[in-house]
Amino acid sequence: MSRKLALLSIVIPCHNEEEILDPTHTRLTEILKKLVKAGRCGNYEIVLVNNGSTDGTSGVMLRLHKMDRHVVVVDLRRNFGYQASITAGLDHARGDAVVSIDADLQDPPEKIPEMIELYQQGYDLVLGVRQNRATDSFFKRVFAQSFYRFSRWMDIDMVYNHGDFRLMERSLVDQFKQMPERNRFIRAMILYLDNHYGIVQYGRQERQAGRTKFNVRALYSLAMDGIISYSYKPLRVLSVFGLLVSLISLGMAVWVIYIKIKTDVIPGWASTLLPIIFFGGIQSLFLGLIGEYIGRLYTEIKARPLYAVRHVYQHGDF
Repeated sequence: MSRKLALLSIVIPCHNEEEILDPTHTRLTEILKKLVKAGRCGNYEIVLVNNGSTDGTSGVMLRLHKMDRHVVVVDLRRNFGYQASITAGLDHARGDAVVSIDADLQDPPEKIPEMIELYQQGYDLVLGVRQNRATDSFFKRVFAQSFYRFSRWMDIDMVYNHGDFRLMERSLVDQFKQMPERNRFIRAMILYLDNHYGIVQYGRQERQAGRTKFNVRALYSLAMDGIISYSYKPLRVLSVFGLLVSLISLGMAVWVIYIKIKTDVIPGWASTLLPIIFFGGIQSLFLGLIGEYIGRLYTEIKARPLYAVRHVYQHGDF
């Protein structure tokens, strides 16, 4: 099966990427022009999403837009988060196939032709999958591996070492746009829609310029969104753990009564205080986790827009 690709969209979420945008545009344009020249696609657009940048990213985007008619700029009013900025780009992309890729060039755009090849073979979804995590710090590597293992145990459908470098066919993009949830974890949402996908493997490269936006706080937030938003298994684990603790407590109560009757030993303060501290900590952990679920439910009920657009700069139809 081979299908035509009249328009290819490249979606690039950007937050404070002033230093890397020019090299990214140059490298992408070279690849995309070759695809057009070879007849692999009819035309292309590069959708740059300005996610509340506070440096000169906006100015660089507008300059690229003026000099290149293929560049579309979606200017968001503030930073709505990484997942929301990808969603904004997908909402404004007009291509028959849409590729999302980070601006930092760590996911090599040279793999896009391989994605298109799989698309033309009939795949509506093509995932970019890292071969290893050699470029990550020790902490990030351990955190990511633990997260994927824990997510698998939580029955969350994800592909190991797949981030947000992927190709989606137009009908799949349209179906994704109908998913209304505010707490987004796109790599799991996509597999909810389609579990038949192609894979393109690649070695992740060092960041060419600028600084990574995924600090400890961002990684923790992404992990919590992925686990809490797509699995209720943590609540089930808490229920089972609570039942076990109750049974153990009942057994201990019987034992204390037995000791009191047989030996008349008066328990010391440690045997009273330590269980209180332990179970108090466990209860706080449980309440915190339940609070995470309630907080996300609160966010969904308010049904606020995922993002707000200041302006969209485009050159019209191709």
